[in-house]
Amino acid sequence: MSEKKLTTLVAITAMAAFMVFGFLGDAEAQKALPKVRASHQPCMHALPTVLANKLGWFKELGIDVSFHYFSSGMPQVEAGVAGEWDVGAIGTSPAFFAGMRYGYPIIACSNDESITNNVMVRKKDFEKYSKNPQSLKGTKWLVSTISTGHHVVLGYLKHVGLSEKDIEIVHMEQPAILSAFIAGQGDVAQTWAPFNYLHEREDEVVLGHGGSVGVVVPGAVIATKKFAEEHPDLVAKWLEGYMMGVHYMISNPFDAASHLKEYYKSVGIDLTYEECLKEFELRPLPGIYEQLRIFSRAEAPYSTFDKWIDELGNFYLGVGRIQKKPDVRTFITDKYLKMVAENMKAKAKK
Repeated sequence: MSEKKLTTLVAITAMAAFMVFGFLGDAEAQKALPKVRASHQPCMHALPTVLANKLGWFKELGIDVSFHYFSSGMPQVEAGVAGEWDVGAIGTSPAFFAGMRYGYPIIACSNDESITNNVMVRKKDFEKYSKNPQSLKGTKWLVSTISTGHHVVLGYLKHVGLSEKDIEIVHMEQPAILSAFIAGQGDVAQTWAPFNYLHEREDEVVLGHGGSVGVVVPGAVIATKKFAEEHPDLVAKWLEGYMMGVHYMISNPFDAASHLKEYYKSVGIDLTYEECLKEFELRPLPGIYEQLRIFSRAEAPYSTFDKWIDELGNFYLGVGRIQKKPDVRTFITDKYLKMVAENMKAKAKK
């Protein structure tokens, strides 16, 4: 073999070895990334995690994030107690109980769900009930009880001069409410997104929502107490990726709606693109600096977010679910938001 051919063969062999070991090195590096288990439901507030995984932001932040799906909030909380996940987005009712009972910190606000927590009726009944709310006395309401939706129901009743004693409440989960109401059961349905869009397809209309009766319904971003205490840096890294997803959704709603449609379909909810785009219109998303504002206690003992969750405590006290209202400040914190903001600021300066 000539010297030239030998030199070429050695070079090719070296390059191949470099590529093999390079790939192995990448695989080892990926394997070595700290793992964070994120928990979510069939809601828009899962999308930031979906985007951050899909677009590679979590890897850039140096974490390996897995996705853990739950159909509703309380099973999600129970799974967290069993050690099955570390961080996630959830409704404020289960977040309230997770904080009060288990010390789970609420670390951010996922979105404002006030307008998509609805009281809905069949279109044929709308005029009767809207013009004469007293005609709602004795009606049957299908409600996911002990929830933010239930909170909105009571807010609506108070707004029109009625009380829970004036109606009959039947507890059902959201999918069951949809099926039952379509089948003709009940007079009023309590709904939230994305199920409200499916109700609208069935000739149902909104009689009232949280925004129309003065009930603020924020979504919560939380961590388990154990994970937050042992790995605050990983909580902050995950939250940074989550906020990158939120900022992407704010800046690119038309593209993000396509991703949301894909996510909903993956969990068995087939919405149209227009229905997914409506989510961005009806559910405002707070960016990092808006988050810091609503979580700040710099000018008052209670932050804006504290007050929203404290009002939820009043609701549960009123319906007898709790005997004593907790100080929500013991489990609401802006610690991780501040860590995220500082890191984002440092990156922006580079």
